[in-house]
Amino acid sequence: MLQRTLQLYKDAYSGLSREVWILSSISLVNRAGSMVFPFMTIYLTQSMNFTLKETGVIMSFFGLGSIAGTYIGGWLTDRIGDYKVQFWSLIATAIVALFILKMQTFWEMAFIAFLFSTAADAFRPASKVAVANYSKPENLTRSFALLRLALNLGFAIGPAMGGIMAAWKGYDWLFFVDAFTCLTAAIIFRITMKDEYKTRKTAIANDSNKQQLIATQSPYKDRYFMFFLLIIGLLAFAFLQFFYTLPVYYKQELALNESQIGMLMGLNGVIIVLFEMPLVYLAEKNYKSFSIMAFGAFLVGIGFLPFLFPLKWVGIAAIGIIILTLGEIFYMPFASAWVATRSTDANRGQYMALYSISWSIASVVAPAAGFQMIESLNFNGLWVVLFSLGILGCFAFWYLGKQVSTVEGTH
Repeated sequence: MLQRTLQLYKDAYSGLSREVWILSSISLVNRAGSMVFPFMTIYLTQSMNFTLKETGVIMSFFGLGSIAGTYIGGWLTDRIGDYKVQFWSLIATAIVALFILKMQTFWEMAFIAFLFSTAADAFRPASKVAVANYSKPENLTRSFALLRLALNLGFAIGPAMGGIMAAWKGYDWLFFVDAFTCLTAAIIFRITMKDEYKTRKTAIANDSNKQQLIATQSPYKDRYFMFFLLIIGLLAFAFLQFFYTLPVYYKQELALNESQIGMLMGLNGVIIVLFEMPLVYLAEKNYKSFSIMAFGAFLVGIGFLPFLFPLKWVGIAAIGIIILTLGEIFYMPFASAWVATRSTDANRGQYMALYSISWSIASVVAPAAGFQMIESLNFNGLWVVLFSLGILGCFAFWYLGKQVSTVEGTH
């Protein structure tokens, strides 16, 4: 049994290209250094003395910058290549992080918040395009799973480092460390990766009518893809409540302390790091991608049901998080892989940008709408709505899979 398990893990990680490992490592370093965002609200209210209302507006500018950066990053990737976009995004993020310390007024901080997330999130579609370009078709889903694993591991490390740094040296040091890790990631990227944009052997590489070709292959005209984005947006709205409303529920309804809440939130990352790669490996060997995504959406919906139980116990909350995390594992890597295969070298940046933007929009809407539902419907009403979105996403993925398979002969 042990031998079979070890072999499963070996198979799950084998065959991935050197470049995918490097890109994932760079994302790990970059995300681990992104310790500014989790503590930004505390910095704004305590160090800068902004009101809660002003802080909320500034954080909204982070969300708007994320949308702008993702779109610009995808647009540029299709025109100058993923290499340049990733490198200069890291450099720009480091520079802007240092300028945050110079901002004093409300509008200065709102502007720099927008600029910071614009620079940082331009990296996202470019990195996904790079992973797609360097992956073999049979390893594409696992390549995206490895990237997600690196991001989640970095997200687990970053806030912990940030908390220690803020308590030890003060909040100003968070921006210095963020800038340092961005520059470190940029240097590693420059040394280990090559700009393949000019030499990549694709039909688009030397096409004199490139701009026209990009326009004719616009993702906006791909009705299946646009329907897919709607599904992703609804599921993202539901899943993001894990970060926004669930911690409040733990505090108010379950009376958990910060340490217990932190452990529950960390359980998500632990499960992903330990189990995502082998689960993705097994799933893609035995099932079609849309079937797996439908199952993942179903689990996301089911994951909110334990919170409806009248028994207010931390174990119930842990069960909900486990189910939610499994849902995330089963639909997110396959969704990224489908977007990559749906697009071409000419427009992959645009496709990946719109995919990331659907998440960015959800991140702007999710907190305000989630808390509004709690006020109107209470927590139980919110859980029912989120359960319904998961089930709706399940049937929508199933329907889309049938349509795509029927029309195009794909899965």
